[in-house]
Amino acid sequence: GGGGGGGGSRGSWDRQRQRRERDARRIERLTTPYSRAPDCTAQLDASKLAAIEELVAQRLAAKLRRDFAESDALLQRLLDSGVRVTDDHRLWRSDDRPFVVPYRQEGGGIPRLGTGGTTRIEALVLERGAAKASKDYRRADALEAELSRMGVGLDDRRRTWRYYDAAPLPPPRYARHGGQEGAGGAGGGGGGGRGGGGGEDG
Repeated sequence: GGGGGGGGSRGSWDRQRQRRERDARRIERLTTPYSRAPDCTAQLDASKLAAIEELVAQRLAAKLRRDFAESDALLQRLLDSGVRVTDDHRLWRSDDRPFVVPYRQEGGGIPRLGTGGTTRIEALVLERGAAKASKDYRRADALEAELSRMGVGLDDRRRTWRYYDAAPLPPPRYARHGGQEGAGGAGGGGGGGRGGGGGEDG
């Protein structure tokens, strides 16, 4: 009887801890400042950039104090000036291109010789995201195949990329393009590419 009670207490404590962790993550996400999309191509002088960033910051402050009327009014001012915002990914941009959420590197490893290094990989990952956002899946698949030849796997769910040799075997979610060793099959790479996170407006 006592053991069962102890198990129940531990279960209750675990649920409370998980709830606190979720709340902390939610608060962190809500308070994260917005930044300009890294692939935004708009030519902005210093004064225009500062004006946009000020409006974006004012809107975040209004959202945090739950002044949604003011937040909506500021969003309309941004839209009227050609600035779009995605709240899910804390990004803004002032060109006509779709939002492309940047991926982060996960794990260690080093780039293969002749691949152009991390800068080239990140550029290809962004280009693939832009192709997906534009529904150019053939181009997105071609870029994924190129990354795979460079020894790079993608995880669209986590929005991360990693070198295949960063660990003894890549986790199953990192599918090698074309169903090579360590992949979840061709559908794991291509299917994830089409259904995963590309861009979105908010």
